[in-house]
Amino acid sequence: MTNTYMLAGKSTPEEIIASVEYGLYAPNFGGGQVDITSGKFVFSTTEAYLIEKGRITKPVKGATLIGSGIEAMQQISMVGNDLALDKGVGVCGKEGQSLPVGVGQPTLKLDMLTVGGTASPFSGPAHGPNKFVFCGAYRISHN
Repeated sequence: MTNTYMLAGKSTPEEIIASVEYGLYAPNFGGGQVDITSGKFVFSTTEAYLIEKGRITKPVKGATLIGSGIEAMQQISMVGNDLALDKGVGVCGKEGQSLPVGVGQPTLKLDMLTVGGTASPFSGPAHGPNKFVFCGAYRISHN
């Protein structure tokens, strides 16, 4: 599959963020990996912010999103009206082969997703990765 995207919904990104008591807003992602047999994924964020009481409060460094594609899709509770396709060219690979890909989606709210990473406020040695409300637009960073 070379082009994958999700259709826009009815909520504004501001409404989605305002609906989150405590969570993460991640507008940009870097590298990641998906196990095509199980659907499990790991993606690192290149830009992410803490949401507290419906407001973006501070940047988050080093957050990693961990989950299963099917389970993540079942957690979607709001879909933004801001569909955007990534303007860059991403690359997916398998067994030494690479293929240019395009992606895009509106801002999404997932009611639960696991976040990890040593610098993330959602994880640490005391409590490990946490499940939290996540909202973000999947736009791959090409830096």
